[in-house]
Amino acid sequence: MTEHRMTAAVDTSLVATAAAALSVLCASTAFAGVLADGRWVFPALLTTAAVVAIGVLGRRVRWPASATATAQLAGVLVMLTVQFTESAVLGLLPGPAAVRELGRLLTGAAEVVRTGVPPVPAEPPLQALVCLGLGVVVVVVDLIVVGLRSPAVSGLLLLCVFAIPASLADAMLPWWTFVAGGAGFALVLATGGQHRRWRSREDRAQVTRALFGPATASVVGTAGVIALLTGAVFTGVGTEGRLPGSVPEQFGGTEGIGLQPFTSLRGQLDRGQEVELFRVRGLREPTYLRALTLRRFNPERGWELEGLTQGVEANAELPLPEGTDIAEGDAQRVEVEPVGYRDPWLPVFGVPRFLSGMGVNWRYDPAAGIVFTQTNQESRPYVEQLVLPKPTPEQLREAHGPLRVAPEYLDTTGIPPQVADLARRLTADSPTAFDKAVALNRYFTDPSNGFRYDLRTAPGGGGDALTEFLFRGKRGFCEQYASSMAALLRTVGIPSRVAIGFTAGYRDGDERVITTEDAHAWVEAYFPGWGWQTFDPTPLGDGRTALPQYLDDELSPAQLPAPVPGQDEPSTPSTAGPTPGHERPDEDTTGAAPVDPRETEQGDPWPVVLGVLVVALVVLAVPGVVREVRRRQRLRAVAGGAAGAAGLAWREVLDEFRDRGARPAPTDTARQVATRLLEHHGLDESGAKAMRKLVTAVEREWYAPPGTEPEGSLPEVLHGVLDSLRRAAPLDLRSRLFPRSVLSSFR
Repeated sequence: MTEHRMTAAVDTSLVATAAAALSVLCASTAFAGVLADGRWVFPALLTTAAVVAIGVLGRRVRWPASATATAQLAGVLVMLTVQFTESAVLGLLPGPAAVRELGRLLTGAAEVVRTGVPPVPAEPPLQALVCLGLGVVVVVVDLIVVGLRSPAVSGLLLLCVFAIPASLADAMLPWWTFVAGGAGFALVLATGGQHRRWRSREDRAQVTRALFGPATASVVGTAGVIALLTGAVFTGVGTEGRLPGSVPEQFGGTEGIGLQPFTSLRGQLDRGQEVELFRVRGLREPTYLRALTLRRFNPERGWELEGLTQGVEANAELPLPEGTDIAEGDAQRVEVEPVGYRDPWLPVFGVPRFLSGMGVNWRYDPAAGIVFTQTNQESRPYVEQLVLPKPTPEQLREAHGPLRVAPEYLDTTGIPPQVADLARRLTADSPTAFDKAVALNRYFTDPSNGFRYDLRTAPGGGGDALTEFLFRGKRGFCEQYASSMAALLRTVGIPSRVAIGFTAGYRDGDERVITTEDAHAWVEAYFPGWGWQTFDPTPLGDGRTALPQYLDDELSPAQLPAPVPGQDEPSTPSTAGPTPGHERPDEDTTGAAPVDPRETEQGDPWPVVLGVLVVALVVLAVPGVVREVRRRQRLRAVAGGAAGAAGLAWREVLDEFRDRGARPAPTDTARQVATRLLEHHGLDESGAKAMRKLVTAVEREWYAPPGTEPEGSLPEVLHGVLDSLRRAAPLDLRSRLFPRSVLSSFR
């Protein structure tokens, strides 16, 4: 009978170890939402298995918890070296060359995280980063669940594993990842819930009932529901380097995208680092790169995309924009390579006539001038054949005829009367539509009118945003300038829309580089025959504006100086008078080749490694810090004679005994607890005497009538008990780092 019971017993530490590792792997399924393939799974499994094996070995040979954790971290480094480097010593050990190789891999992974748009291919740099992160998490969770027997605390780390891909994804993570994460955490809770009753070896049937019984099933179901609800609410936030929003669900002209384009645009300009988005070859002169246009003005939410149709196939010869008859201009062929950009809107220069290379399922709407897709696909280099119209001011002044565009481009609904009055006053002396548009553009760029470019708008005064900006604030982002001028144009009878895209960037050899710093909004006004023409009211002071010649000729040279004849365009943008948030590389005055900005952004790999290690050390240090803070607060209160000082001293003594493994019964009196503790730890005579005095002081405080004088020598009594206890039973390193009195509060 005894032999049968032994064969049916299992090692409960192995059960907890397996549950801890499985919980981390379940949480790691969240990376399926940001990694495009599963090549990271097998390396992550191998790394996890190595950590588990070292943990089991360390506990079998009775290593201290700190030594076991250190060996596990070393195992993570060895597994990274074996799987991702070719310079390992003896094919296994991480020598200096292997460490440098790992550093380069992690640097590449950090760059992908900074600039990539999920889901991204699970290339070796990302595999190494995932294995490093999961390996460290498995070490800490293993220590908490098995070494400290506090499985509930591990939920904080498992939540962090979910938080990283959730913050990078631009959509909700797959639903099954939340269910898997909840199931893994429930399994860990089930192993820990029995620790106060389980022995080192326990009956297999009892373990099975604890792990897979009704209670665990209920926790799994509840955790899954909560995780799904939480994910639906909080995982719509992304960090991808792209311009405007998402594909509308319907392209029938009834659905708008609200402020999403402007929200994304502001996010680009507010980034801490400049991210390269496009490289362009063949563009002979600076001009704007248009991603989409907005035609509906909503007084509460701003400009919205409306009326986008199915258009025509983009991989073919494209028709002229709606309402455009004149196709004169500079014909060009440009090659655009998306680097850190992916979006359902394909940016184009000028009037596109033919597009190729971007893949299938792209459409072109001639009315809106937008190239878009309704499918999720990777960005590819594409070629655009285009025409840059170059009408003269005289030709635009003479542009007459029917306005062959949708009447919505003249809709003034929601524009306040005082805004319309301002537009009429500003254009009172302008005889033609072109002169009116120039007058309105000049109103914003003339410094004497008080407008100033700023990434933050002026504080509101309670009115609508348009009126506040035009009449009081006069400080804002390109959103405010483009929105305001487009509204003013409509009130004087000129069809207008807001365009979203990029300025022309800067030259790098024979290419132009467009980055997140070039994200911009401007205005397009319609002229019969010539179609939509560019105006830009934003008073940029960093040389990024690329005005068409007809507008540059009409605006004051003092505001927008024309290039000096015969002077080449600088290879990097001018830095004279930079606007905050738009600093550019300095112009090379030595004649040397310009430095690729990407070379100046190469990061040191060690911050990534050190950051992971620092987080792990902080998590490990928390219990000890909490215990020390409690101790100091109690000692200070006892020394100061605070109310309830004897009770505080008693709680401090109980916590010291709990840190040494004692568990006083809740029903025991203070004298019974003191007697058992004295016998168990063998305090010397001075310690026993101090303990009896402390118990007397506690009983007097708890049971004596109100007004009884407290024990005057209480601080000395408390120190006598603590000093004797430390002499009789000094704490080991594990108990000091992870005090049981603190960890028990998480159970």
